[in-house]
Amino acid sequence: MTGKMQAVLIDAPGGPEGLGVAEAPIPEPGPGEIRLKVAYSSMNPMDVFARQGTVSWLPIKWPFIPGIEHAGVVDKVGDGVDAGMIGKRYHSRNMFGGNAEYSISPLSNAHPMPDGLDWKTGTCYGGMTYTSYHALHTAARIRPTDWCLFHSAAGPIGIMLTQIAKDAGAKVIGLCSGGKIDYARQYGADYLIDYTTGDWVTEVKKITDGQGADIIVDGNQGPDAPKNYEVIAPGGHCIYVGATAGSPAPEIPVSTLIFKSAFVGGFNLPLLETRGARDNADVLRKVIDGTWKVPISEEVTLDDVPDLHRRFAARQVKGRAVIRVGGELNWSK
Repeated sequence: MTGKMQAVLIDAPGGPEGLGVAEAPIPEPGPGEIRLKVAYSSMNPMDVFARQGTVSWLPIKWPFIPGIEHAGVVDKVGDGVDAGMIGKRYHSRNMFGGNAEYSISPLSNAHPMPDGLDWKTGTCYGGMTYTSYHALHTAARIRPTDWCLFHSAAGPIGIMLTQIAKDAGAKVIGLCSGGKIDYARQYGADYLIDYTTGDWVTEVKKITDGQGADIIVDGNQGPDAPKNYEVIAPGGHCIYVGATAGSPAPEIPVSTLIFKSAFVGGFNLPLLETRGARDNADVLRKVIDGTWKVPISEEVTLDDVPDLHRRFAARQVKGRAVIRVGGELNWSK
């Protein structure tokens, strides 16, 4: 196939005003690659960071097409790839280009779309669900007696963390802005605190009778991150999974960790995925049967992507927004 496709493009690193829908050449898969006819893409923080030019550890080409997490039907394969994949549903992660009618993905970044998942859920469940599951069960080894504190409790990872922690019998305190509390409440947190007003550190200590949180998961970081160490319980884990505040957490002295008997670390799902350790049948079952609900909050089109980036940067997006490209495509089983 030759010709042009519709894609969201930005010519150089910059703000959302530089994004626009334009024609681009339909890409051709190389050796070990597949081409997807894209059904849906999801709005991921990595798309924002890449568009700003602050991502250096993933392949980015300019003009840049966002869409690090997307799904579609394989319509062409490169050399060395089984042609039997053509017509099958696949989910692509950690490779940009999903905000376009066609995308290219190496086999290492592609996962078969599990049966039982609709297009929208299958597009965006992977990153948020497995990050949350492994942060709690693999990294922190959650227990039913734990108090958990989750930042961005109305965001996709905060919502999945809440449901997975509650399913494990733990108690959950969520932090989010006041305008998002009603949205977050439906996912089961025991307490929700508006971190933009008042002193959330004091509130957490009061709720936990002075014990503090056994597990803290923070995807924001930024200059306020040291507040986590004021509320961490002895033997507690503080796990960083992102930096949506735009800057890393300040360094913490080892002496503080010793004094607090605290464990501070980070979690990066792609590294786990490269070792083939991501998938878990029980996790997938609970997504399919609705035990854990994937928080899809809105659906937009490619034309809406520049405004979606603007609203995301202003922290006005709840849950996960999905971008309809080809929509409900047909596929072969």
